[in-house]
Amino acid sequence: MNFIYYIFSALFFVFFLNLERNLYAQETEKNQGDFSFFELMDDYGRITPEQINNHCESSPRALSVETRDLVHTEPHQRVWFTGRQITNVNANPGEWNGALYKPLCPGLYSFSVSYETSIDNSGTDGEVTVHLHAWSKEGQERPGALTALAIKTSGQKQGAGHASVVLEMATGDEFSLFTLAEDNALRHFKRLQLTAYRVQHLSDLARTFDMEVWDQERYEADAVPGAMP
Repeated sequence: MNFIYYIFSALFFVFFLNLERNLYAQETEKNQGDFSFFELMDDYGRITPEQINNHCESSPRALSVETRDLVHTEPHQRVWFTGRQITNVNANPGEWNGALYKPLCPGLYSFSVSYETSIDNSGTDGEVTVHLHAWSKEGQERPGALTALAIKTSGQKQGAGHASVVLEMATGDEFSLFTLAEDNALRHFKRLQLTAYRVQHLSDLARTFDMEVWDQERYEADAVPGAMP
């Protein structure tokens, strides 16, 4: 009787161990980047719009990142997220480099930013603003069009700001955050969080992906004054 009990106990242990491994593998896969996208590239590093649509149509995209104790001193300085990555659903380094979101999959995207400031580390108690910029290839200069503002009003030792915007993003468009303050004062952010997700796939915004062009655009984006940390 004890022998049968031990056999069943061992079988249940193996079953639950395999179940836990499968669940862990699924969670890990969900939070990894969509590196399969790059398998579509030809020998010249290109992907056609048709291939992009076939790949992206049912592929979700979501990213949520946060940084803490961020100090900015430049007049109009880009936010680099060096803190934790809260959510990553199919966003890979090709799309996100810690400061610039450059979607491979076109669509209607929702972006939101929220932050808290303080006078710690000589931070200003004056007005602090976070700019949400979007850039496309249609003749715009970087960092692109100002799409929304998150404002912390003046005279607060501890303050907060929040903004959200929904944008159509084509393959290779860019989105980033910049901060500024009254009289170019030093800004101390206790916490700053960015969330982005694709609400809907828009096939007519698919563009040819070219790795060489993509890399050049990344380089030019980082050449914007105040873009580097």
